[in-house]
Amino acid sequence: MIRTLFVFSVCILACLFSAVPVSAEGTATIHGAIYEWDTFQLMENVIIEVNTTPPQSIVAKYGVYSMNLAPGEYMITASYYENNTLTASTQETITISDDGDYIIDLILLPSYDSDLTEDSDLLNITTSLEADSEAIENGADDSTLYYVAGLIILLMAGTGLYLFSKKNGKNEADEGGQIPPVADDVAKLADMETKVEPPVVVSDETDETEESEGAEGSKPEVSEVSDMPEAPKVSEVEGKVPLPSDLQEVLDIIRSSGGRITQKDLRAKLSYSEAKVSLIVSDLENRGLVEKFKKGRGNIIIIPDDHR
Repeated sequence: MIRTLFVFSVCILACLFSAVPVSAEGTATIHGAIYEWDTFQLMENVIIEVNTTPPQSIVAKYGVYSMNLAPGEYMITASYYENNTLTASTQETITISDDGDYIIDLILLPSYDSDLTEDSDLLNITTSLEADSEAIENGADDSTLYYVAGLIILLMAGTGLYLFSKKNGKNEADEGGQIPPVADDVAKLADMETKVEPPVVVSDETDETEESEGAEGSKPEVSEVSDMPEAPKVSEVEGKVPLPSDLQEVLDIIRSSGGRITQKDLRAKLSYSEAKVSLIVSDLENRGLVEKFKKGRGNIIIIPDDHR
């Protein structure tokens, strides 16, 4: 009898010691905060329910909750009441695989009266809207598609015509704008032909004159002029035959410079080429209106005192 009681006691203790670790093993802690959907402020006095066996429920007085759950899949339901009327609620599904801490924050959304959602008029409106949307998605009339396609084609054709006409107008404007420059170039070329002097003859005469002047040193070129027929006097030339405009212009410049000027300075004050200036000076010298002297590498042109 005593032996039987001893064996029975040992079995009971073994069962107790084996049951304690099983109940403590794999327990997880679920906790979090509860917020209002529009202000994200903590909501107090929210009822938290979990579909455990048996079901668990607590009241989160200060907007936070905490519960211990064994591994498994649960539905957490949060409800907020005002004057015994449900005003906000939410549901969250959670799966617990092992022990540890699980943070599940809940955001409560507004709850509406079930009678409102079951209103026949509202259901009819919803049904008609769903039918219309289904008809549009499943296939609108082919005429609508044809209308849209025709409108796109017309827009493309109008755009192409506009660009084509704009390009043609631009080409015509470019062709019309190119004519005046051609006429200007022709006029410039004609003017240059009338002004250009034969450079070869002038340069040869100039070189011969400078070589003869260099050979004679600083002697005036009056000796060369003396071999030529005597030119008419200035008074006779000015009184009978007027000087050409270019010769008169050179003569005026020399007079404005005090009757004495270098050929280099004279060239700088004129718009003629160097060859033409040399030719004009030679012509004035032949007429007896000026005298030219060699000085260094340049020439000095003076008007005689009796002709100033």
